[in-house]
Amino acid sequence: MPGDTADAEDPTNRSRRRWWLWAGVSVGLLVLVGSAAFAVRLTSRGAGPNEPTSSAAGTPSTSGASNRVSYDKATSAALTHGQCTGEGPVRITTPMPLAQVSSVLPYGLMVGGHVTPVDHQYYNGLDPKAVRDTYDVVAPADGTIVELTHRGSRTNTPSHSLNVPSSDEYRFVIEHTCSFLTYVDLVTSVDDSIKSQLPAGWSPDNSRDISIAVKKGQVIGHIGGQTLDFAVWDLSRPLRGFIVPLAYANAEPWKLYTAPTTDYLDDEVKAGAIAKYLRSAEPIDGRLDYDQEGRLIGSWFLEGTNGYLGGEGHGGQPGYWRGHLSFAPDFLDPATVTISTGTFSQDFWVNGNANDPGGSGGSSATQFWVRGNAPDPATVDASTGLVTYELLQNGAYLRADGTRWDGSSLAKGLKAGPGTQPMGVVLVQLLEKHKLRVEFFPGRTAAQVSGFGSTARIYTRGDDAHEPPPTNTR
Repeated sequence: MPGDTADAEDPTNRSRRRWWLWAGVSVGLLVLVGSAAFAVRLTSRGAGPNEPTSSAAGTPSTSGASNRVSYDKATSAALTHGQCTGEGPVRITTPMPLAQVSSVLPYGLMVGGHVTPVDHQYYNGLDPKAVRDTYDVVAPADGTIVELTHRGSRTNTPSHSLNVPSSDEYRFVIEHTCSFLTYVDLVTSVDDSIKSQLPAGWSPDNSRDISIAVKKGQVIGHIGGQTLDFAVWDLSRPLRGFIVPLAYANAEPWKLYTAPTTDYLDDEVKAGAIAKYLRSAEPIDGRLDYDQEGRLIGSWFLEGTNGYLGGEGHGGQPGYWRGHLSFAPDFLDPATVTISTGTFSQDFWVNGNANDPGGSGGSSATQFWVRGNAPDPATVDASTGLVTYELLQNGAYLRADGTRWDGSSLAKGLKAGPGTQPMGVVLVQLLEKHKLRVEFFPGRTAAQVSGFGSTARIYTRGDDAHEPPPTNTR
């Protein structure tokens, strides 16, 4: 999200995301699975990236941290700051007590500056209007807090109480083994048990690496009515639906290893957690990696903008998403095609109803549903030629009984309602496997657009991505 250091958004974008949720919601990555004598037991599936199941490589054995696994040691060193022991995944609990959770949103949301599918779930407390620090945030398993950063004024969630800065939020990264981590974000306060162990010199304005041991289920912080970001990172299970891994790893290396939460949940909480999931389709945890070689589906980056990192500076800084573009299934209703762009002209928006997350220059990050959900981006290749998509304002979701979902209560079988307001047209043409020509025409109809004009742009899979300078880490 949600830096994302995981959830990088400016105040306007964060505000829109809250409205949406509650009013209508190097080069060449290679990870080898070790020999049978030492590797964690994996079940190879051989499925394509568009298969409606988890896209992570294999199903983990979580018998404990003594497993010998092959994993990305460079990424491990970066994420743990070299502070880790053991290998292999472990069993976890939910990051909030289930009795305090109303619902869970899956991986894959696209909204505002989150132009590509997001790499974390959202845990909702029982009351979206709860004051700050109402609910507990707990350690999902035994481990060590290796990073605790303050999000400062980079977010703008509701303050929910007087005289408390609305952006006073924290992000925890917890190492459970060298190959297995979890993180939580948007925590509104740090528990006193953790504060008392912070090293000298640590402050919200002077974050630094830390090493604080925690036990499974231990309260580490608190949160109010806003959503809690949560994800699992299994460095032995690379996602297979990112065609150019470096295009993501140069900004957010954990993204390549975002793993299905339910694969690791304790049996005691798994059924209860799934019961609160808002997504009914498989994979139940959602997904974020949809790239298919030679097909339109998945994420693209404006040529020359260094992949996810963005041409405006590091990922996490306002504007990094402007060069992002995605064609992917909706995160709650995968039968619905979503087109998500970091640059859509504001000229069409009226009465100030423009979402411009930190942007300028007359463009904003926007998401659309597609009239007729056709053609399916997974079927579009270079032989298809010019494709016209009619863009509709993404709207409300409907419950199984056809009534409009209120955006906050627990519901199963949610379907995207019909997009109503036409927003324009986008033309796309896959020129080569990794080269896409794109042009948006705000406010136009398909009948009014016959071909590319002067504002057409070229997107790639991030083939020009390169590592950031050593001092530019997020």
